[in-house]
Amino acid sequence: MGETIVKEKLLKGTIFLTLAGVIVRIIGFLYRIFLANTLGETELGIYQLVFPVYSICFTLYASGLQTAVSQLVSNPHYKYSKKVIKTGIFLSLSISLALSAVIFIFSDFISIHFLFTERTSDLLKLLAFIFPFCGVTSMINGYFYGLREAKVPAVTQMIEQLCRVGFVFVIYISSICEFSSKVAVAGLIAGELSSNVYNLISLKRSKVKQLGRLTVKKTKIAKAILKQAIPLSGTKLVIALLSSIESVLIPIMLTKYGLSHDDSLALYGVITGIVLPFILFPGTITNSLSVLLLPEISKADNENNRARILQTTKITIKYSLLLGCIATAIFLNFGKSVGILFFHSENAGKLLTLLALSCPFIYVSTTLASIINGLSKTHITFRNTVCGLLVRILFLVTITPRYGVYGYLFGLLLSQIIISILDSVYLIRHGYTEVELFRWLVFPCVVLSVSIYLCRMFTQTLCVYFQYERDFASLLAMIPALIISFVFFRAAGLIRKEDLT
Repeated sequence: MGETIVKEKLLKGTIFLTLAGVIVRIIGFLYRIFLANTLGETELGIYQLVFPVYSICFTLYASGLQTAVSQLVSNPHYKYSKKVIKTGIFLSLSISLALSAVIFIFSDFISIHFLFTERTSDLLKLLAFIFPFCGVTSMINGYFYGLREAKVPAVTQMIEQLCRVGFVFVIYISSICEFSSKVAVAGLIAGELSSNVYNLISLKRSKVKQLGRLTVKKTKIAKAILKQAIPLSGTKLVIALLSSIESVLIPIMLTKYGLSHDDSLALYGVITGIVLPFILFPGTITNSLSVLLLPEISKADNENNRARILQTTKITIKYSLLLGCIATAIFLNFGKSVGILFFHSENAGKLLTLLALSCPFIYVSTTLASIINGLSKTHITFRNTVCGLLVRILFLVTITPRYGVYGYLFGLLLSQIIISILDSVYLIRHGYTEVELFRWLVFPCVVLSVSIYLCRMFTQTLCVYFQYERDFASLLAMIPALIISFVFFRAAGLIRKEDLT
């Protein structure tokens, strides 16, 4: 009976967290559109350039510690103990405050010698104030994850996003000060501070205060947390460092290609602040699916139920590829129109079209990684991710100075293909899945391409007759094209009711 309650609690929590994640991503996506249209491409590039520093620091003071606190709290011996969460917060605060001081004091040095853009110095000073709040929030979230109570972390996400966006929007419409990337970073502080307050109140009201004292000393708890956190943080730090190197190298290599420093920053801002978030937005579905998928795979693996694993992986991979094909077809055909319509940027439209081919591989790699992690083979996903990042960096250093942004985008596409292949090979070799590449990838792309082309020609003819704009015709063609494609997929057995249930 108790086990059933725990399972129901876990499922409800996961679904709640997933829905919250979708809402947060939608708000974040709309916020990106707002920033792109208000900051301008160069200022957006400067804003995006500080996030590698944020990513590295977050890995050190929160990432591994959060997982460790979560795992320790889920242990019946430590459950609901004040000492665990207090120790976790103490460790995170100690590291985050030290990092805040370092980033604040050496902001000029980091800007010049690591980010190679002096204008990021003030942003780094502001960013340093975020770390302690992020650390506390992460620890409390880890505590609730350990108790399988996902409501608080889910609400925390929404509060952080809403307060961040709300703060920036109020500053913008009130014209209190000049709207710049500094305001956007200040919005991050406002969001983290608000979510921090909610988290602390939630912790105070939780069951943590209702149970007896734990006899284990805080030093022993600290050692237990660090023992789990250090290896986790180590692997994540490697990925964060490689991702940061990639981000910093993009404007540098674009400058070597022949662009001015400001033009390089502008193009970097378009890629990281507009195009990639737009490309990744449909992946909200696969990310949510991955959250639900991991415990399902873990359960089946513990029960040694290979048939269940095979069935689950085949269905999720198929629909991830199908979603990727739909996104590819849409961005290839309407990328330029979308870029101009939403961001008033021809660069964004061009890059959206170029990156369209990466969609199936980006979405399916998320799913494949979740499956492998569910099988407790996190070292496999770590190895494959590092391989992909090294390929991107290699293309950045060798190809981008000769061919510009096209060299980087090709490297990005190739790295995603490599990661997808490596993950797939591991799962196929060990009998965890089967992949029908032609049926799940080639056939949907052909059907979608033909449907969209025919519908586009038809709507453009109508728009010429009724004197509407051609861009409007292109976007209007999406709806009938997707309906026709859906009918074909159903007829071919690609989309089945049994899969969805």
